[in-house]
Amino acid sequence: MAGRNHWSQPGQNRVILGYVRVMLVPPSRIDARSRLVSTARRRFAVDGPLIPTLDEVRREADVSVGALYHHFSDKQSLLAAVYAELMGEYQQGFIDTLSRHDTAREGICAAVAYHLRWIAEHRAEARLLLGDRIDSPQLQDLNRRFFDAVQTWWKPHSTYGVLRPMNIGVTASLWLGPAQEYSRYWITGSQTRVSPAIVKTFSEAAWATLRIDDGDRA
Repeated sequence: MAGRNHWSQPGQNRVILGYVRVMLVPPSRIDARSRLVSTARRRFAVDGPLIPTLDEVRREADVSVGALYHHFSDKQSLLAAVYAELMGEYQQGFIDTLSRHDTAREGICAAVAYHLRWIAEHRAEARLLLGDRIDSPQLQDLNRRFFDAVQTWWKPHSTYGVLRPMNIGVTASLWLGPAQEYSRYWITGSQTRVSPAIVKTFSEAAWATLRIDDGDRA
């Protein structure tokens, strides 16, 4: 990013030299697993998970055969690692979004908007997440922590009678199910963004479904 000229500031040379040292680290010394996942993530996003072979990913990642099979026994295990990494990033953004909103309505609507924005910003990778779930111990751990965090945010709003009690499967389907189904339709088209009007439609629908209205309290 652009910024002011700091060449004359004390200690700047140390920062610059440190940066050069990082850039000069040979690829063989960078974590092989990270390179494999990063390369596979890029290839799967561009070509889909079926076309790239495990050996193609290995060669593009500049990783030895031994290092490949040390981390991943087959392409399915590599695909599961990519899926879990993507899901973890999506979930972290979702929780960060919720944490910025104190009221139930703001949080519910902001989460739907986040979902649709994430899909638009990660169109190619979103195809993988919108497909079949690719399970792994890493994904199971991510999901446990994710749902714990969502429930922590949800509970006070439910306790005070603003939101319905959470039933994870039902709540998730009502909250994001319609927007997720629209996402599957959207990624097959040519639009580059989801319009604010559509975001508002799905956000308000989620809020209307999940809130407790006066009739429910009676």
